[in-house]
Amino acid sequence: MNEGFGESMLQIRSLSSPCLPKNPCRMTSSRIFPKKSFFRYATGAGVFYCVAHTIARHVGELVICSGPSMLPTIQDGDLVLAERLSVTSGNIHRGDIVGCLSPHEPEQLLCKRVIAKESDHVDSELLPSRRVPRGHVFLQGDNQIASTDSRHFGPVPAGLVQIRLCLRIWPVSRFGWLSNHWFWESEEDIKRNAKDNTPSSRFYPRS
Repeated sequence: MNEGFGESMLQIRSLSSPCLPKNPCRMTSSRIFPKKSFFRYATGAGVFYCVAHTIARHVGELVICSGPSMLPTIQDGDLVLAERLSVTSGNIHRGDIVGCLSPHEPEQLLCKRVIAKESDHVDSELLPSRRVPRGHVFLQGDNQIASTDSRHFGPVPAGLVQIRLCLRIWPVSRFGWLSNHWFWESEEDIKRNAKDNTPSSRFYPRS
């Protein structure tokens, strides 16, 4: 009788053992937390963020413009490629469209055109000497009726200029350059190229 009992127990064990994992807790935890995959994705996301942040901080970024102050050149909702290399290299030219921190609201980025640079003559009541001070730029919106700019708050320090808008991406129907020079070209280079009839900047038509 004992032998029969032992045999029946062996049968039950052999039937039930394939259905139960040897270590169910370990199997369940490995399925819920795939540690290698998690750390791989986390590392990839961290690297991507660092690269994207570095590019946006030092090279350029995409910006969405809002407001009517730059009509008709830039319209509300335009997606524009902006670069920082012109700013860091000091190659901001008269006529460039830039993004500048507001002197009164530093968290706000203003989109304006550079009208004059240091030592340039400007007819403004805010400038008793009628000259732009050293290290400053005079900004103005293309739509002067709807623009609050240097005519109201005076020249701004050049250090507040953050980006230069160079290429409109969207809408596609208005895709095109907003600048007439590369970031490494100085104003002297532009004048020399124009005098020598060099076509280095011809594919940058002004909007």
